[in-house]
Amino acid sequence: TDEIVTHFKKNPNELDLIIDREYFHSKFIGFFFIVGISVTVLSRILTFLFENTKASFINDIILDVVSELGIAVFGGAITAYILEKLKNKTYQDNVKLRNEIIEKIKELEKNELS
Repeated sequence: TDEIVTHFKKNPNELDLIIDREYFHSKFIGFFFIVGISVTVLSRILTFLFENTKASFINDIILDVVSELGIAVFGGAITAYILEKLKNKTYQDNVKLRNEIIEKIKELEKNELS
């Protein structure tokens, strides 16, 4: 609409915000995926190291809970990643909208100069 074009003409810095959100989400999800995998692998390594010791409390309770937490975190990250990929069309639409707004702003400026 003309109101949207006028708004972005007055606030050109906000144009990049249309597509920056998706970039942030993918980095955020990637971070939590790495954290989840790391916690899970670390807890499994520690479980292996404490296997033949008398530290059964650490092995049976704490490391299992930490491992399950890691699995939940990276499982959630995988789910979010899949949803983000499915949402890729929205991202493409946002890029298209941004480019259309830029073109409209250029047309408005050209008409104002004429």
